[in-house]
Amino acid sequence: METRIYSNNTKYNIRQILLESIKGFKSSFYLARQLAKRDIKSQHRQSVLGIFWVLLPVVMNALVWVFLQGTGVINLSDTGIPYPVFVLIGTTIWSIFGECLNMPMTTVNSNRSILTKINFEKEALISLGFIKLFFNLTIKLSLILFFLIYFQILPSQTIWLFVPFLIVMILLFTSIGVLLMPLGVLYNDISKLIPIGLQLLMYVSPVLYAVPKSGLMQKVMYFNPLTYLLMDIRNSLTGMPIAHWMFWGVLVLVTFFLSLIAMVVYRVSIPIITERMSA
Repeated sequence: METRIYSNNTKYNIRQILLESIKGFKSSFYLARQLAKRDIKSQHRQSVLGIFWVLLPVVMNALVWVFLQGTGVINLSDTGIPYPVFVLIGTTIWSIFGECLNMPMTTVNSNRSILTKINFEKEALISLGFIKLFFNLTIKLSLILFFLIYFQILPSQTIWLFVPFLIVMILLFTSIGVLLMPLGVLYNDISKLIPIGLQLLMYVSPVLYAVPKSGLMQKVMYFNPLTYLLMDIRNSLTGMPIAHWMFWGVLVLVTFFLSLIAMVVYRVSIPIITERMSA
């Protein structure tokens, strides 16, 4: 009779895990695409307004602030571009930021049934989240394009930086979301804290108003790294100069290493999470 001895081995080969993760993304992309089609169709099938629900939170938030600024209830500093464009781009970028953070937890939680019953490459769930994210992103960017044309804002050569900047942002915050995912799936407190934290962080970031020329809020915003990210992504769309090249150089390196760490953490943690879900 064959004898097998099982031992608790906590040593991981990082390189091997990364290679397996990359293979997992490649081999499971077709499955992710099919799941994305299913989710998108079911999401909008019984909805009268359809894909407009993707735009509604962004549009409503922007309209409130445009109304407050237009009626003089609040007096905001000059933004350099028409305020409706400023606030729409800001709220759109912020909504993408929030979706990236929540996407890993939301995708894993919403696919518990197949996660615990079907054997497949679990990277498919992250690819699924990316496909849905880019679907929503396309709709939101179409609205921004309409506003840029309406207000006759002509982009400059910096428009070519918009997509790279956006990809870096998406990868960075998705990686952070993946790192938070193991705790977020097992403990609902994390998923409840993220929206609260984002709401507070939004008011110390140049989402709804420009950085003040002086005062405490100016200092707070300059200590906030999201300030430089938001300013340059918005500037790349509106033809204004990119001012923080060193910041983006550091951010690209941080994003690269954080993405690798997230791939390893996801690959190692997802079997444990699946086991906990099945228990």
